[in-house]
Amino acid sequence: MSALRSPTTGEPVQVVARRNRLGVWLCIISDASGTIALLVAYAYLWSLNVNNGWAPPNNAFADPLLFWVVTAGSALVALLLWWGYRLLLHGGRKEPLAIAALASLLVIATLVVQIVQMSTFPFGANDGAYASATFWLCIGAALHLGIVMVLALGVLGRTRAGLISPDNPSQAKLVAMYATWAAIAIFLGAFFASTMTTSPNTSSPTFGEFQPPTPTSSAAPSSAASPAASPASSSGS
Repeated sequence: MSALRSPTTGEPVQVVARRNRLGVWLCIISDASGTIALLVAYAYLWSLNVNNGWAPPNNAFADPLLFWVVTAGSALVALLLWWGYRLLLHGGRKEPLAIAALASLLVIATLVVQIVQMSTFPFGANDGAYASATFWLCIGAALHLGIVMVLALGVLGRTRAGLISPDNPSQAKLVAMYATWAAIAIFLGAFFASTMTTSPNTSSPTFGEFQPPTPTSSAAPSSAASPAASPASSSGS
């Protein structure tokens, strides 16, 4: 009995699955480096509070509720995608298709919530270090949700076309893997932005403030010039 071939490349499905799995892991590792950089920058600005520039005007920090709504939505999407994959392994066809459709709708709704949150912040992106760092964390969450949305819609379309099936379920698993990482990244951003608000550094350092020179040095030449003017005036007289 010949090995099952991929309908897109003609290679054995196991070969394609191994190659795709390596690609997804490399994408997750690359993605994680950027996410960690954002979190480190947030924690650094929060702890240092340079020039007392961390807090937004009037200490109007963001409401933590929507952070956790977005986190819950992303986690539920990942769970649905894993559920659909498990059903595929057990030979299901209609149920994985319905679950992929539900996951696609849910990730779209979660992305809308994320956009609404950013548009209703009580501060602008330039209103302090907290504001700019929080905007970047939310932009990162929106990018993760956008990628998961495209992948979930891909699972839906390919399942309908029979390209993802009980005999070839690896793509559904890889999408569930990335959705799991996206949920973890969104959770970390929500944790930082909702718990690390008021800076613990009350004696913040001061950097970058220019101090103009004192006028004492400029006063000396004027006093020295006055005796020189007296001989000229006396000779003229």
